[in-house]
Amino acid sequence: MEYSREAERVEIDTAIYILWGTDESLRGGKITSLSTKGCFVQTRSEATPGQLISIRIRLPTERWMLIEGQVKHVLRRVGFGVQFAELPEGDAGMLGLLVEFYRDDAQIVSGLLCDDDAASKNIERIKGGRVLVGPI
Repeated sequence: MEYSREAERVEIDTAIYILWGTDESLRGGKITSLSTKGCFVQTRSEATPGQLISIRIRLPTERWMLIEGQVKHVLRRVGFGVQFAELPEGDAGMLGLLVEFYRDDAQIVSGLLCDDDAASKNIERIKGGRVLVGPI
């Protein structure tokens, strides 16, 4: 089965932890890919296609953002894809910043660290605010 995307998705190395469900029945999970239109929630908890859910996303600032959405597809015991409902302008802007944050986090920057031949095989990689240096 093939799904069309309205917005580019960003794969997330360091999962975004979330709570989802209804106020009476919150479940845990993590977002492993994200766009301004939807996400994939990795969880062992069951959801059904068409189900309306609330997702509380823990932001890098340690605050929570609430997004409403609809389950579009389910991979049993793995997780499900969600299409977000129309967001207020402020929330849409915050979600766009979050997608950019993780897009930038995933980029690899390479270059020479010094001029000698042995060191020329090293790369500098920026990931999650850390600089990692090592052989290619």
